[in-house]
Amino acid sequence: MVRKYLNIAFGILGGLMIFSRASYAAEPGPELDLVSHISLLVFQLSIILIAAWLGGLCFTKWKLPAVLGEIIAGVIIGPYFLGKIPFFGFEYGIFPLQESFPISVELYSFSAVASIILLFLTGLETDIEAFIQFSFAGSIIALSGVIVSFLAGDFLGILISERLWGIHTGFFHPIPLFLGVTSVATSVGISARILTERHKMNSPEGVTILSAAVIDDVLGIIVLAIVIGMAKSGHVEWKQVSFITFKALSIWFFFTAAGLIYADHLSKWLKVIKNRETIVILSFAMTLLLAGIFEKSGLAMIIGAYVMGLTLSKTDLAFIIQERMEMLQKFFVPIFFCVMGMLIDLEKMASPQILLLGTIYIIFAILSKLAGCGLPALFLNFNWRGALRIGVGMIPRGEVALIIAGIGLSSGIISNEIFNIAMIMTFVTTLITPPILDKLLVSPKPVLRKEPPIKKESRLIRFAMPNPETADLLLRKVLEAFETEGFFIHNMGRTSHAFNLRKNRSFITLTYGPKEFLFDCLVQDVAFIHTLFYEVIANVEHYMQQLESFSDREKIAKKIFEAENGVIENRSEARDVLSPLAVETQLKGTTKKEILEELVALLIKSGQVNPSKRNDILNDLWKRESTMSTGMQDGIALPHAKTACVDHLTIAVGVSKTGVDFDSLDKKTSQIFILTLIPEKNPEPYLRIMSEISRFLISEKTREEILQCKTKTELFALLNRYL
Repeated sequence: MVRKYLNIAFGILGGLMIFSRASYAAEPGPELDLVSHISLLVFQLSIILIAAWLGGLCFTKWKLPAVLGEIIAGVIIGPYFLGKIPFFGFEYGIFPLQESFPISVELYSFSAVASIILLFLTGLETDIEAFIQFSFAGSIIALSGVIVSFLAGDFLGILISERLWGIHTGFFHPIPLFLGVTSVATSVGISARILTERHKMNSPEGVTILSAAVIDDVLGIIVLAIVIGMAKSGHVEWKQVSFITFKALSIWFFFTAAGLIYADHLSKWLKVIKNRETIVILSFAMTLLLAGIFEKSGLAMIIGAYVMGLTLSKTDLAFIIQERMEMLQKFFVPIFFCVMGMLIDLEKMASPQILLLGTIYIIFAILSKLAGCGLPALFLNFNWRGALRIGVGMIPRGEVALIIAGIGLSSGIISNEIFNIAMIMTFVTTLITPPILDKLLVSPKPVLRKEPPIKKESRLIRFAMPNPETADLLLRKVLEAFETEGFFIHNMGRTSHAFNLRKNRSFITLTYGPKEFLFDCLVQDVAFIHTLFYEVIANVEHYMQQLESFSDREKIAKKIFEAENGVIENRSEARDVLSPLAVETQLKGTTKKEILEELVALLIKSGQVNPSKRNDILNDLWKRESTMSTGMQDGIALPHAKTACVDHLTIAVGVSKTGVDFDSLDKKTSQIFILTLIPEKNPEPYLRIMSEISRFLISEKTREEILQCKTKTELFALLNRYL
């Protein structure tokens, strides 16, 4: 499995490297006027967003992290590859290589804002109570991992400097320092996704990995603050180092402590505004302000962003801010990863020396986390199996490592060669961790050498869902109920179907799917979850009872066939899905059930439905009819159902000359039947197609023509003329 992933990724990179060497030689782009700068930026952002989406989509289909696809997309369109090739209207390419820095200041500014958003949301999702609750084992493992990883990266930086330039840099030189701090941070989202899928979030190793990763990020941010201060000052004497360290820690702890102490006051002040969108905008404005203060203080902007996210993480506004910033995050963050890929010089990366040093860096990065985090776990009651899981779970670097490398490159502290080496390490560690950790979590064998005196047993609670629509409705209500009970909620990775629900010592994971809800919790929370879910169902049932008494629903149904005319000006999509074998002018059924069976038989005969799915389809249709009859008025019935038995929308049309009682709105018999099966995974076209069909059925003349058709060919031709 790992080899498969590596072959895919390195196959793409290898092909790009070979092609890059033979492609058009880039020249630095010319100076442009303001309007030209803006025009070029608009084109660049459009291409970046499309390329990042395609890259993420491909890697997601290969079951790889989408972030890697976004980086690869940046490599492809960047100034070291396709972006430098001239074409009509772009003499120096769409992404011309700049003289002092590979990309334009404007484009990198978007990337900088994206990094602020990313770290703000990371801080916002940090659970302080869980941090404190599991801080002992997590702190020891994280601290050991940070020290070992930093030292390994720093010493490797000294080695790389000697091999690349033949100079001895020393331990406190900016290059070794940046490689050291790049080695530190762990991407919690990668490991958390695997833990969630294996239902190990509340396991001893799962909780330890998550708490250690949070502490790891905090320590990494502090180390970054110190390194940034040292790199910008240029002083490496112990006296200056001590001063810079004291300054960085003082600023960090002052703003962090002040934020946590006055978080409730800040929350109250923001809630005075009442408008949620304005609250989110002002929260982000304060994030930008604090990021600027940290930058002016000689630290990195992302540290200020993280502190502001941490400040708001335990307020009751956290969930609102996360929800409202979702679209902003989806816009900016792919730009960041794509831009990071654009900074990769393929020709330099392809050099044997860079590849060799990058490989050595990968080995150092992996072994430092395995040793730094895994070995201490052996002294914290974990056996070798548990220690190995923890060590592997801490391997992936990710967003923070990329941001650190980007800061070093943009500020001129590290060269493009060093940046490429850091990117190789970040890419590979993020790539290999999911399959390895997934394999390690399969075994049910114990991970502790000795069970604790009071074992916190976990439980899995399953609630089966009757259909995806009910699941979607209940999910929203369940999350609202947990939030009302004081739980803090966040979606793992903001793109997955797993939620962390935390309050005091309760740590619950909810995995949501169209067929079931799965709660992973401690045994003491079982009764609470059942009670909450029961109350949610009771409330939903109450809403449904009120909806049944909704007096206007029949009026609304009748409005479907009330319009000024039945003319369809544009080609209908229904014509594309209707088969000539799925029409019948002589339906023989005399009951609703028999009519449905005949219409389904038409779909089977036309080859649109698998015969083995017949009974399942009929059950889905009957469930829909039992909710509310699809018999409309004027002799028309529109039976339909969402079903997993089809993968595309299918239609069958039948006519009964005598008419059948279909529980219609006007109490008359139905003669024209249009059956539609809608795929569960893609229901969007249904309502549009049904509205198109209803428009031509409004006409009494059209209905008469349909009833007068004597053959299937005649009926199909008539439908094609109107659709």
